[in-house]
Amino acid sequence: MEFKTTKRDLEAVFAQIQNQVVDATLPDEELVHRLTRLARRMHQLAQDAWADEAEDFSHLAGQLLNAVKKGDVEGCVMLVESLDDAQTFCHRTFRE
Repeated sequence: MEFKTTKRDLEAVFAQIQNQVVDATLPDEELVHRLTRLARRMHQLAQDAWADEAEDFSHLAGQLLNAVKKGDVEGCVMLVESLDDAQTFCHRTFRE
């Protein structure tokens, strides 16, 4: 049950962040902190089959947090796009 809850929360927080960067706006730092914590937790819960993908997502979330702290809007937009790609790849790997 913890996995499903973590996944649901992670997807909800990520969707909020995606909505914030649509207009090239810096995402809310607290929201990105939450994303980073949830991504780390998801990596801890990951099965061996998709642990690498979860680790990549967690790493990108950490980079996003650093970009937010630096006020790097362009970097944030690019990292959110990379996170979206990583999430898609992870979901595809998990389903296989």
